Amino acid sequence: MHRTFLTAIALSLIATLSLPSWSFGRRGGGSDDSQESGHHHAHWQAPAAEANRANPVAFDKASIEQGGKLYRTHCASCHGEQGRGDGPAGAGLTPRPADLTHLSEHHRDGDTAWKIATGKGAMPGWKSTLTEAQIWHLVNYLKSIGSHGGQGSRGHHGGDEGRERHR
Repeated sequence: MHRTFLTAIALSLIATLSLPSWSFGRRGGGSDDSQESGHHHAHWQAPAAEANRANPVAFDKASIEQGGKLYRTHCASCHGEQGRGDGPAGAGLTPRPADLTHLSEHHRDGDTAWKIATGKGAMPGWKSTLTEAQIWHLVNYLKSIGSHGGQGSRGHHGGDEGRERHR
């Protein structure tokens, strides 16, 4: 009986000590939103109905320009001029602001729009500041700065397959 009890304690101790490595051993640190690796897109996802929303704003030059102006006004201070998560206001934030250059590879337009609208942690929700159309213009701008330039990248979270993208 004594040996069984000691074995149970030892197994519990091993499991307890191993648990942090299972949940925190991902690249980018212990936070699900951490983007420090510059490419890790963790588990902050919109509800399915929101993620699957189609972008009602055309992906065109005018929208990208509007989105760029909005980005420079509202986002660049934390996410950086190039969207790499290296803005001066974001330097002291934990987790660090996301590197948005990989966003279109991994997230649907609706997912991105929902995140902009609702925010999380240090990132404010913009739905009370920006109109819905402005949020969609930001989505288009973010696709345009992506590492694939918004050119039909699907990613592991799904994408806008079949949707022609224009520059």
